[in-house]
Amino acid sequence: MIEKITKFGWLVIELAFMLVVLCVLLSLVLGKESGAFISSVAANTLDLLQKVPSGTVLGVFLILALYWTFRSRQAR
Repeated sequence: MIEKITKFGWLVIELAFMLVVLCVLLSLVLGKESGAFISSVAANTLDLLQKVPSGTVLGVFLILALYWTFRSRQAR
């Protein structure tokens, strides 16, 4: 039961992350004509990334990369 809830939670997180990335990419491609929702998601994302220190973003990225690396090795 807990495993199913955890898998569903990760699925929701991955979908939300993909939606944010898609909105940022569409905003870059379409520019001002991308629509209100896409523009606001892209603006909020860029605002957040500008406020967070670059070392923090790099640290989180490295931790996630190490986690995924060890996870893939355990799966083998």
